[in-house]
Amino acid sequence: MQTKRNARHLAVAAVSAALLGSTAHAGQSHRHKDARAGFDGLSREMSTCAAYFSLLASIVEKANDATTTVDIAQRIKSTGQLMLTQSINIANYIGLGDEVVMERVQEALRDMVHTVNGDPPNSLRVMHVKYGQPCDELLQSAPKRFADLLEDRQEEF
Repeated sequence: MQTKRNARHLAVAAVSAALLGSTAHAGQSHRHKDARAGFDGLSREMSTCAAYFSLLASIVEKANDATTTVDIAQRIKSTGQLMLTQSINIANYIGLGDEVVMERVQEALRDMVHTVNGDPPNSLRVMHVKYGQPCDELLQSAPKRFADLLEDRQEEF
């Protein structure tokens, strides 16, 4: 009788441990997916901003005052290249290849050209609101967002 009771308690304990373990694993899996989505979102935003800065540098290069615009265009282009590099690094960190980032950049450029062609007289204002302001904000917020995502990820271990 005592043996049956002990066996039953052991069985209940084993089932409870298995259920708790699967719940903890599910929570950990959910956090992992959230972190991955966060990294992916940051990479996607950086890809869009890399495209924006590339397009902006190209426009500035074609402006009238060659002396001033060359320096400005180079700074803008460098910012875009840094965004692209970071976007690739983040994408690689979550297992996405460089080609995914490059596809995102190309898609963003197509959207930007469509935006400009859709309303040429207002395109500068629209581009600034739709891309310029968010990309300027991303330049400021990206390092902290990345650090926060890394911190969240380390809590999983």
